[in-house]
Amino acid sequence: MQALLKRWPLLLVAVLAVGVLLLGACKDEDKDEGKTTPGATAKVTAKATVSEWPGNTNGITDTEIKIGTLLPMSQSAAATWGVGISKGMKAYYDYINDNGGIYGRKINFVIGDSQYTGPVAIEAARKLVEQEKVFALQGGLGTEAEAAVYQYAQEKGVPDMFLLTGETRFTEPISRTRFTFLVDYITEGRILGQYIADNYNGKKLGILAQNDDFGKQGEEGLKLGIEDKNASMETTTEYYDSTQNDVTAQTQRLKNANVDVIAAYGMPMQAASLIKTARETLSWDVPIILTGVDAVEIEGALAGYANIEGTISVVFAHQAYQTEVPGIAKHHEIMAKYAAGTKPDNLTLVGYGISQAMVHLLIQAGPDLTRESFLDAAESMCKWSAPTGVAPASFSPTDHRYSQVERLVKATGTDAATFKWEFFGETVSFEDTEECTAPTPPPDADKQPKVE
Repeated sequence: MQALLKRWPLLLVAVLAVGVLLLGACKDEDKDEGKTTPGATAKVTAKATVSEWPGNTNGITDTEIKIGTLLPMSQSAAATWGVGISKGMKAYYDYINDNGGIYGRKINFVIGDSQYTGPVAIEAARKLVEQEKVFALQGGLGTEAEAAVYQYAQEKGVPDMFLLTGETRFTEPISRTRFTFLVDYITEGRILGQYIADNYNGKKLGILAQNDDFGKQGEEGLKLGIEDKNASMETTTEYYDSTQNDVTAQTQRLKNANVDVIAAYGMPMQAASLIKTARETLSWDVPIILTGVDAVEIEGALAGYANIEGTISVVFAHQAYQTEVPGIAKHHEIMAKYAAGTKPDNLTLVGYGISQAMVHLLIQAGPDLTRESFLDAAESMCKWSAPTGVAPASFSPTDHRYSQVERLVKATGTDAATFKWEFFGETVSFEDTEECTAPTPPPDADKQPKVE
């Protein structure tokens, strides 16, 4: 287990922790510009007409649509994330292509290797945009990589869709061309804070937070959630640096502070250290609530199945084990046919779900596809129910966040075969776009492959 814990930072810290650390070094005035509280209307950048940029029809022919992604596909164990997500993305597009494509166009899916680093990501993005001439980018993973790419993609007028980072910078202010996929860290913290207020009002909350935007935005959200409930809770926070794997000292200090419940905004490595220290070293049965970043299959092995049982977190979609859900059953079926040998899990499901959302928008954009018509379709998405989601998703010109709804989950199971994050309670929504009218589907939209 110790060997696994030592390797785990390579797999996960680069996704968010390193990227958010990079963002923390930016000027404070840049970070604060356009800042909004989740649920409020975000500032919108000047809405330049994408058709004014060269390349409005790049990546489109009579027979294909070229779409790119930036994922870590090499360099250390971190590539495991990119491989799983990319397989889910590609499997769904292969399925769509086998069923006639979209208005007769097949998806030509191109993967760029970001290696989780900004310098590599921007070069990979330039290759996709300037050499491959992709129509759009989708599912860029990691804050550091996107921080290097987002302004370039915006300047080129390239749709930068369904980003896999919860950093609020990418939707505050809103860009015409950029949309996120994950629930942002402040909103997620707020959901968890409300749960804590409902169940531990009057108690003392200890917060373990990564000492960067990831942890501090989560901490901000936790406190907002407690305020939402008018709860009376004393709080104390222990920070750790993103390069620090062992949080034994912070956990000990939280116990010495006599906290009654802990909320952790850290990566799976540090969350596992917290749980193992509390349960095994300190014999402390304190309730623990984790960010949704930690609601992954591997967390049980890292923390120990007996230690993690009963821990609370959140997710924004159905889980890969829920084959009773038709959309999840279809995922298993498509993966078996188009990605043989790849076990469906929550990573393949994320990539698959992003490709589904892209197909939905491409159908809505109609047969006369341009970047402008595609972005119009994106900004008019109204209460679309993804087959694998837990709630309908909406966009608008002032709301470019796909996921603003989550469900609480609890860790259960005694080993790798039985461990899962099990749903309980109702969905919690901070959806900005509550009132909208679904656009009229284009002619022949009903003749395109069904998104299922």
